[in-house]
Amino acid sequence: MTNGFSRLCRIAVATACVAGVAGAQPPAPPRKPQMADTIRANVYADNTFELYVNGELVAVDSIRFIPHNVISIDLLPKYPMTIAVLARDNADPRTGMEYANTNVGDGGFILKFGDGTVTSRVWKAKCFSRGPVGGDTQNPRVENTPLPPDWFAEGFDDGDWKPAREYSEREIDPKQPYYDADFAGAKFIWTDDVKLDNVVVFRHVVPGPPDGRERPDFSNLNDVVPQGPPRGGGRRSGGRAR
Repeated sequence: MTNGFSRLCRIAVATACVAGVAGAQPPAPPRKPQMADTIRANVYADNTFELYVNGELVAVDSIRFIPHNVISIDLLPKYPMTIAVLARDNADPRTGMEYANTNVGDGGFILKFGDGTVTSRVWKAKCFSRGPVGGDTQNPRVENTPLPPDWFAEGFDDGDWKPAREYSEREIDPKQPYYDADFAGAKFIWTDDVKLDNVVVFRHVVPGPPDGRERPDFSNLNDVVPQGPPRGGGRRSGGRAR
């Protein structure tokens, strides 16, 4: 009787351990994502940008200079969400000037996601190319700092970067496409010098949905075994691929 009871106890403990290990694994998404699970992203840059979310390139401005345009895309969010942006003012890489080296341009960037994520002074910003140095348009030159190879990565250390500076619409003077899109609550941002700083990287981590709405994590969807049989070239055991 004692041996039988001990055996039952060992089985119960082993079962609990297995259940505990299984419970420690992240739950698989209960379903495939739908477009209703996505959020809309609106982005406006003077003049162009590359947008990374959680280390992946998700959008590139399709117009490098003018007309100024808004890029709108759909994103499937995952939190915490790391956003990294490479923003560029149109500038000659040798002089920092534009329009055949006759003008000193200015930058500006603004972003809004459908979950309530917006640009503001809480973002980090760092300049990697500036010019004409000192505003000298008679003998223009630029100062460049190499971009870190992992500036867009989730674990990149931006702890010593300064906060972005907010600018008003009047200071940036956005063009009509900006007013046609939803940027309510978002602020224009750049570094401290919107005229001479020509290549800027912004970074920001969104810990959770700003609007408070819980959203499934579909990031491991490709690791989930489908419920149905293989489709489109799947191989069956003992048979040929179909």
